[in-house]
Amino acid sequence: MERIRKFDLLVLLLFLTLVVSGCQQALLTALVLVNGTDVKPKYDILLKGEKRVAVVCRSMASNPYDVQNAPREISRQTSKLIDLNVRNKKLKVVEPAKVEAWLDNCNNDFDNFLEIGRDKTIDADIVIGIEIRGFQTRDPHSPYLVQGKSQVNVKAIDCSNGEVLASEDLLIIDPPNLPISGGPGMEAAFRPRFIQVIAEQIAILFHHHDPHKSKRIDADNLDMHRLH
Repeated sequence: MERIRKFDLLVLLLFLTLVVSGCQQALLTALVLVNGTDVKPKYDILLKGEKRVAVVCRSMASNPYDVQNAPREISRQTSKLIDLNVRNKKLKVVEPAKVEAWLDNCNNDFDNFLEIGRDKTIDADIVIGIEIRGFQTRDPHSPYLVQGKSQVNVKAIDCSNGEVLASEDLLIIDPPNLPISGGPGMEAAFRPRFIQVIAEQIAILFHHHDPHKSKRIDADNLDMHRLH
């Protein structure tokens, strides 16, 4: 009888351990479903308080033909992503059209990003300045191979005192390993996809994001860049 009771006690303990372990796993699964796998941004300067943010992008690259309208497109996409993804209901992103009108009025000739942020038509608390220092969407050795490469500097500046709140140099290559082969129209179709990739890499510096997404870039590219 004593042996039976000891056996029953061991079975009960084992059962309780499995139940508790199962509950922990269930709780962990629930937390992932509720909160997702997102991590905090590298720079959390937009997450709290009432802030008005302007995103400005300009080219410093030596190949203006290749860059063309990329700065404005990157600025628009980055503004949109920040507006959609920053978890701060008090954040206000200045409309890209207002920034573009300011740039048109000065023919894109300005000394620093603070000029824009402090202008009364923009009136930003923080200006996110993006400098494109290199941009290409095709292999220079072959017109039928496309691969996006861009060197980008990103700064977030406090418009009240000029303090640099964030500074980051990015080298963005997409697809990261090998270029894509295609016909004459391949580059035109690929270009907006690459601009979106650049905007995403800039925006995640300031909003919560899935850190595993970048690890899936190769798999994503197999489908995303199948344009020919």
